[in-house]
Amino acid sequence: MKKSKLDEVSRRLNQEKNNLIADLPAHLQDDFAKEGYISGGCIYSLYNDKEPKDYDFFVRSRSLSDKLREFFMSLVVQETTDDGEPKKKNIYIVHYKGNRVVITKNAISIGNKYQIITKFIGTPKEVVIEFDFKHNMFYHQNGRIDTLSDWDYLDSNSLFYNEQRARDISGTIIRVHKFCERGMTITNAEMCKMLRKLRDVGFTERENEIIENISSY
Repeated sequence: MKKSKLDEVSRRLNQEKNNLIADLPAHLQDDFAKEGYISGGCIYSLYNDKEPKDYDFFVRSRSLSDKLREFFMSLVVQETTDDGEPKKKNIYIVHYKGNRVVITKNAISIGNKYQIITKFIGTPKEVVIEFDFKHNMFYHQNGRIDTLSDWDYLDSNSLFYNEQRARDISGTIIRVHKFCERGMTITNAEMCKMLRKLRDVGFTERENEIIENISSY
């Protein structure tokens, strides 16, 4: 792990967070500055001189998540049924401060770069600890980068499964090919860890949904 490189990545992440904060409503900016943190593949990508496709932000409290969702949903022009009831949709799209904002049950996407994840709420030790691969288990909060795996994973192009993760195992297995297409590798031993976990926890309703919708992957 190169500290100078890590400092450079941290500065970039600070800027990206400030950019997102500027795109939020004024009454929620301070709360997001305190609670919001970045995690996921963007840290690994930047460290390895690759431009991230997007940045995933998380918040520590359900209260802030609900306030963000309520604000952006207040901008939605509701369509109604023939009975005059609001139509329920899976995706809502609004425009705010020049950005296209997409609201789903799992996230609020602002522009093309930023996603605020609303499906998983909590501290990094509650959220990031369940990420599927160890090179993704880095997070940026309070102006610094930290990890729940090991710093060596930033310098590795191999996939290592996080055996503490007990959800969405099928989705994790299906995602392997995406990482391999980006130049990463995985051993049979790591694949077997995922298969053993799937055997132990069984197929949940979410697992079956993933398999039934395999064409979307």
